[in-house]
Amino acid sequence: MLKDNIKKARLDAGLTQLEVAEKLGVAQAQYARWENGGRNPKDDTVEKLAEILNTSFEILKGRDDGLEEIVSLLREHELTEEDKNQIISLLQDFLINNSMYDELPTPNPKKKK
Repeated sequence: MLKDNIKKARLDAGLTQLEVAEKLGVAQAQYARWENGGRNPKDDTVEKLAEILNTSFEILKGRDDGLEEIVSLLREHELTEEDKNQIISLLQDFLINNSMYDELPTPNPKKKK
């Protein structure tokens, strides 16, 4: 639920309700109602919350497919093309070995001259 996701994201960010409310420009009581489920914030407010709490709109709305955490982790590092290809290869090997996919595209296939 939205209220639970907002609270978890706030706690993960190490912020108090008051700190988040101030960053949003709303009263702490209003913010508390969102976390308690008394009211739901509008989508534009959820977008701002996601930015403040260093998460995504999808995670707060409960639409996370589990990939956001992986993508965030990868974005924290400056990866070279070789690094990216190596990660893709590892993922493909993992998926193939676990019979999740029969055939996967290869990363950056080399063209014959």
